[in-house]
Amino acid sequence: MTSETMDTADLVKAFTAAFMSDDIENWKKLLAPDGVWKVMATGETFRGIDKMVELANRSVAARKHNGELGIKPINVFSNEEGTKLCWEYVHTGIVTENWPSTSAQKPLPGTKFELPIMLMCEIKDGKLIEVREYFDLLTLLEPGKSHHLYS
Repeated sequence: MTSETMDTADLVKAFTAAFMSDDIENWKKLLAPDGVWKVMATGETFRGIDKMVELANRSVAARKHNGELGIKPINVFSNEEGTKLCWEYVHTGIVTENWPSTSAQKPLPGTKFELPIMLMCEIKDGKLIEVREYFDLLTLLEPGKSHHLYS
């Protein structure tokens, strides 16, 4: 079955397999050519396959996984119409010296992180056309610190 004719259940399985294993080549096949990936915590938007693949390559280079570290889905579901996918996971890893940002606020190399992330995906014609990525930026920048807003 090609990704052009892929139903939502198969798309979810293919996305999960590629995302958990850092298989950017197979992940890329699931994206619409004019798709958009929005990192909501930072306000960054990546438009088109080339920019989304650039984001993926930079993200993979920015951390390493070993042992029990990695991407662990905890809540994955789609709507009945097959047009939306929610992919919630916890990402644990070690920051490398290849962190892509030049910001002074980036995590130091060697920092271990445990980051809950939620992807809200829009699906059309068996492809991801928009992904909104949600996470708490302070959890990544200041691991182990509590950040209270309401208490």
